[in-house]
Amino acid sequence: MFHSSTRRLALRRIGLRGAVLGLAGLAAGFGSGSAQATEIGTATQSAGPWDLKLDNGSRQCRVNLRSDAKASGYAVAMPVGCRRAFPILNAVAIWADGGEGQLLLENGAGEPVLTFGPGEGGALTGTSPEGEIYRLQPVGHNQATVLNVAAKADATVQAGAKAAKPAVPKAALPSLAEMAGRYAVLREKTKDTGCMVTFDDKAHGPKGSLKAHLAPACRDQGIIIFDPVGWQLQGGRLVLTARKGHTTKLDLQQDGSWMKDATEGKSLSLKKM
Repeated sequence: MFHSSTRRLALRRIGLRGAVLGLAGLAAGFGSGSAQATEIGTATQSAGPWDLKLDNGSRQCRVNLRSDAKASGYAVAMPVGCRRAFPILNAVAIWADGGEGQLLLENGAGEPVLTFGPGEGGALTGTSPEGEIYRLQPVGHNQATVLNVAAKADATVQAGAKAAKPAVPKAALPSLAEMAGRYAVLREKTKDTGCMVTFDDKAHGPKGSLKAHLAPACRDQGIIIFDPVGWQLQGGRLVLTARKGHTTKLDLQQDGSWMKDATEGKSLSLKKM
């Protein structure tokens, strides 16, 4: 839904473990036609062939995530039939590592078109703005190795985080009346997008939520596509409902802002004005 090129490049420089060996492995995998896994941050991303399909659908096409770098990611190759079968792919120009186990298919401007995260059986899953669920299945990968490397990397990072950070008490959850009002939409915690969302604590929105309204001056494409129309507090989390019915979850921070769940894609937070 809701990585700038600069951040992605910084993540690759900082989070890439064994950079020289990793890039060499990518090049070797592309040349031989088999995908070689490269560990980036906490995830295992792979250049090479992947089968894309709609969950529970019969249409399928093969996408080649190439290892030759572009300005803000890596090249993507696919037959023309792929773009006919899946019109959403018409906007895809590059792929990139999104950090935290994610793989991004992006347009020429570096904006996410589909964001994939870990799924079942070695596949990655992603949801379109329309709520359609897509699966990326590795072709010819040693899936056991892929899953084991990812699991070990995640365990290492989680253990390090627990050792480095003492437990922080959670902020007190505000009431519905305290939640009502205008919120600035931020990227990367502090980058103001110029967008604003208003929460109403009286008018009702969809799916049992209260009404939310995105100000018309917003120019952040990801938020515009999501178009929040409802909000609610559920299980201690802020749940936003999009105009097309899908949702995203945000967690309360110590400073009173709300941060989107890192597993749900590009960084986004709301701070009351």
